[in-house]
Amino acid sequence: MTALPKFDPSKPVVVNPRLSVRNAAKFVQLPATEQMRLLHNQKFPKQRPQVFMQPYYAPPINGIRSFLERGVAALPDARAQLQSIKIASRRMHCTRVLESFVQSEHAKRDLRPQPTPRYYIDLNGLELRLAPDLVALDGDELRYIYFNANAHEQDPKTARLQLEFAYWLLRESGVDVLPRQVELIDLFSGKLFSGRKPRKTSLRDLADNAQIIVTLWPTIDP
Repeated sequence: MTALPKFDPSKPVVVNPRLSVRNAAKFVQLPATEQMRLLHNQKFPKQRPQVFMQPYYAPPINGIRSFLERGVAALPDARAQLQSIKIASRRMHCTRVLESFVQSEHAKRDLRPQPTPRYYIDLNGLELRLAPDLVALDGDELRYIYFNANAHEQDPKTARLQLEFAYWLLRESGVDVLPRQVELIDLFSGKLFSGRKPRKTSLRDLADNAQIIVTLWPTIDP
């Protein structure tokens, strides 16, 4: 097992336990040692390279939004922004994400970006957070869309859990939404995962793991 990063007291610490629905879906399927690593990275977020976290992919996600708003006229600016990224590996991966979307069938959909809300609920002491990569009108229906931007195919089980948790959190937050309105687009394979009504077992696992996280959080050292 790889050693945890050396603690830097100047870096921030997340005092209260919190997790995104994306990471909650990962957590419930991980072995215990990997669960602890995920929680450590959440509690001490600046002690590791931000390799495949959402901020890493913010430029191509913004480029996708601009493309959906303005069409192909937005691509020169989006591509130029990606080419200005200094780190070669990040520049390569961010370019891959934008081009994967542009070349996919999803680029032909009539998706019109909307403001992206943030939702938070307390689940047994865990702050569960939802922030889709994109919220867009598809016809007259809102879509809450996540992207798999990683350089490997999306795991279907994790995708289903993520969408179940996201739908449940939206409903708990008072949003009138149907399961199909929550989506995950796998930019590696091009596959679309549509939301489903949450299974009782999924929600039970989420609640049980929330209690585990709250118990473990104070014990996680730098």
